[in-house]
Amino acid sequence: EEDFLKFAEACRLDSYSRNLKVTLQADIDLTGTEFQGVPIFSGCFEGNGYTVSGLTVSSKGAELGLFRYLTETAIVRDLKVTGNVQPQGTRATVGGIAGSNAGRIENCSFSGIVSGSDRVGGITGSNGVTGVVEGCSTEGSIHGDHFIGGIAGENLGVIRSCVNTAQIN
Repeated sequence: EEDFLKFAEACRLDSYSRNLKVTLQADIDLTGTEFQGVPIFSGCFEGNGYTVSGLTVSSKGAELGLFRYLTETAIVRDLKVTGNVQPQGTRATVGGIAGSNAGRIENCSFSGIVSGSDRVGGITGSNGVTGVVEGCSTEGSIHGDHFIGGIAGENLGVIRSCVNTAQIN
């Protein structure tokens, strides 16, 4: 948990994660942790099938999720996330894995609650033109006002071989 939080803090600089490869070697429990998401990520995040549990994102703002923004070079794969992403304030572009995705999210799952106003999705709030979401799944519930989806609230890119069993309002 401590190493993951240090990693997230370091990602405040967009240059930090360029060409960075992060590999999980154990499950991470964020229960009771003040966490606002990994700000920006450009590298490769290998989940190795491990779970980040206890995710609670309740801060004010937009582009919120485990990762706030995944750039075109970002890859997040083989990761399970459980928790609640229920921000305050504008609450736009909200997802379980990523608020906004311009990279690749592969073989990931989210289980829990995602709630926002616009562009709300179980995996990503907004999947951009260069974004690819493949082999992902969601369960739980997803709530929003405009542009809501089980995998992506808004999709301008590619969604392939994904499954949603989450309830959507």
